[in-house]
Amino acid sequence: MKTIRSILPAVVLAILCTAPFLLSQRNFSTTYDSNRQVKLQGIVTRIDWVNPNAFLFIDTKDASGIVTNWAIQFGNPLDLERSGGKRSALHIGDAVTVEGTPARGTTRQVFAKSVVLTRTGKRLFNLSAIARATAPAPPAPRWPDGQIRPGPPPGKKGYWGTASTKVLVENSATKIAMTEDGLLLNIADADKVAPFQPWAKALYEYRQRNLLKDDPLARCLPPGGPRQFLVPNGFQFIEQRDLGRILILLGGGDRNWRIIYTDGRPVGQSAEQVPSYYGSSVGHWEKDTLVVDSVGFNEKFWLGPGGLPHTEALHLIERFTRTDLNTLKYEVTVDDPRTYTRTWTGGWTIQWVPDQEIQEYFCEDNAESTFVR
Repeated sequence: MKTIRSILPAVVLAILCTAPFLLSQRNFSTTYDSNRQVKLQGIVTRIDWVNPNAFLFIDTKDASGIVTNWAIQFGNPLDLERSGGKRSALHIGDAVTVEGTPARGTTRQVFAKSVVLTRTGKRLFNLSAIARATAPAPPAPRWPDGQIRPGPPPGKKGYWGTASTKVLVENSATKIAMTEDGLLLNIADADKVAPFQPWAKALYEYRQRNLLKDDPLARCLPPGGPRQFLVPNGFQFIEQRDLGRILILLGGGDRNWRIIYTDGRPVGQSAEQVPSYYGSSVGHWEKDTLVVDSVGFNEKFWLGPGGLPHTEALHLIERFTRTDLNTLKYEVTVDDPRTYTRTWTGGWTIQWVPDQEIQEYFCEDNAESTFVR
């Protein structure tokens, strides 16, 4: 690898960051340059242990004695705490060594792969994925009439958290090389993602070449369509059987909510609906699967990370199948003849987070941490 000459002498080559988190709602690829890797040594001047992103700030000194301050993003505090990390492990005044991926341009910001305390040589925080139990999962909880409960068992709490993927692509697609925020490593693979109409493919490729900078989620707009099940902080089902509806409460996306009516009403037509981020949804049960039919979407959101477009003609059929206590299978069929040449289907599984409540999260949090002092 080449030595990076565009930054301070104190910055040297290090290991590429491989487990990116989102900066507020912004795509990792928009903020950070994965083609550059750095190592910083400095003194901690500030610590922001705030959901959704933890930051620390360090002063570094070059050979001529000039001091500059760097912002270091190092994960989501909730995930860090679940893997044994503690805010008290680091203090202002500590000397640390940070390895990670720098921001694009001249911004003095790094996404950390590791933070090592200089005086002990100990690596702080576990920035790798949280290990999951391998024991067989209990069966899915049910109501007295035998119907699956998509929420917690009686007297318990929990929510749906991590998805098995970070992107939406057609199920029949061959494996596509892309980043976790949907940026293709080879733009020629665009045809493998979904069956685009020519204009839609051109728009998708433009968003890709623009490094996803126009992502509505980066402006704190709601994650409509399938993307609502890919954002950090998870979601909850709240069944109101006496009212004939199910609420979906999102832990991300500024605490948005969605209503799925289960009272037998028809889904209606797109033209009859006031366009919205989550559309108008009607659901029913087919044995152990909740089938949701939705129309009436606006065009202000991306279907998924990476820039998948759609129009107001979008029609979604979603299938939620809880195979056991810990696993929810999600499948979505996309029908938008103005955008795609045919209907297509994507999906993933989602893991249950037991015995916990969704934590407070707002897109605007950490906003000041993106500006280095």
